Amino acid sequence: MKRFILSILIFLFTFSIQAQELGLHFIDNIYQSTSTNPGKMSQHRITVGLPSIYLNYSHNGPTIDDMLYKTADGSFNIDIDKGLKEIGDNNYLRTEFSLETFNVGVRINKIQVGLSHAVRFNTILGYPRELAEMAFNGNSQYIDQDIEVAPSINSSLYGEIGLHGAYQITDKLSAGIKIKLLSGLGNISTHKNKNQLSIYTDPDYYQLTATTDYQINTAADFFYLDIINEVDSTDFNLNPSLENISTGQLFFGGEGGIAFDIGAEYKVNDKLTLGFSALDLGSINWNNNASNFTSEGVYTFEGINANEVFFGEDSIDFDPVLDTIVSELGFVETNNSYKTSLSPKFYLSGSYDIQKSLTVGAVLHGEILDGRFNPALGISVQKRFGNIFSLGGIYSMRNKSFANLGVNFVTKLGPIQLYAITDNIISVIKPYDTKNVNFRVGFNVAISKKREKKSKGLQEAIE
Repeated sequence: MKRFILSILIFLFTFSIQAQELGLHFIDNIYQSTSTNPGKMSQHRITVGLPSIYLNYSHNGPTIDDMLYKTADGSFNIDIDKGLKEIGDNNYLRTEFSLETFNVGVRINKIQVGLSHAVRFNTILGYPRELAEMAFNGNSQYIDQDIEVAPSINSSLYGEIGLHGAYQITDKLSAGIKIKLLSGLGNISTHKNKNQLSIYTDPDYYQLTATTDYQINTAADFFYLDIINEVDSTDFNLNPSLENISTGQLFFGGEGGIAFDIGAEYKVNDKLTLGFSALDLGSINWNNNASNFTSEGVYTFEGINANEVFFGEDSIDFDPVLDTIVSELGFVETNNSYKTSLSPKFYLSGSYDIQKSLTVGAVLHGEILDGRFNPALGISVQKRFGNIFSLGGIYSMRNKSFANLGVNFVTKLGPIQLYAITDNIISVIKPYDTKNVNFRVGFNVAISKKREKKSKGLQEAIE
């Protein structure tokens, strides 16, 4: 319980290494683009994807630069109040790390099949403005007010085996599905129907009265935050403990779950292609070592100023603060199994071939986070230079951020493909002043060409 509360406070004002991946959607010459639309047909007969990594971070709250100010001597200090001004009424931090161990795709005429495996660590954290303001500046600003401060979180570590199938129904229409068998390894999450925590500040004594109907669930005893209670602030460590996870668990041995991806592409004519897909439609059941921490009632206690805890002393002592929160809110532990849903994602796109080697496109993307629909819009340009190199760019608007410019490239030497993709190259140039960080990199072995039948005859497709 204490580890969960501490993780909330840390996530409020720190980076982690959103799953709104837009650039990959338009890179048709690598098999990985089927992960955004399983209805796409590969341009190669056989593709063997070697291990690759994907990192994504998104936060509609403050950036690091929003919390810093420069002093007269040129050094930088943290200004929490400055950062708090950038916080909206409802804020979300979305992170994803994926390690794809293999991805094999085979196309024979009109049929395409694939098999893949990945290890994924996803976190969605939601918090209201009032929680951050109260946590860092105390409760005096909310005298005689009743405010809602409940944070929500869904953080999961799981393995995924994907079985992909697609079919060229007609010359114009293709459709596909990907069945994903999920092996849940660890989870921390709040209950979607028990997520109420309101705070009232007494005008005479500044005491806090909390009215709660709030539940936090955890599963798998090897998935936890290893916190040292008394540490120097410059040496603070936050380490997921994964030492008890075996290779078998990553593939087959975790909690049971299943999810689906579906998609289709339709060629309106030789130049215009439309696409639609829905991803991550599924859930994971958590049974092993499941714990539920529930607070339900009315409780009164003194206010806590996290600003003093984090920045008032040379060292950080979390134990007294966390002990107070846990004990005063009357959390009761039970051990019932529970279920968490993945975050469904949707792509609606169109692409137009200006020339044989030049394509422009647009995509409307949406993701359901904590019951809310979060949209993003991307505009893409892809240029192919013969069979050995392609270069692309994408501009996107997402998470109240309009400064997202991505680039990508694919190079092919013989059967070896190397690809690198980012939806926000600005994050490399200005890493402390960005709300979105995103990149994917990997290798493929792409064997044989696929000849496409077009309305004006047979032409060799660009690899």
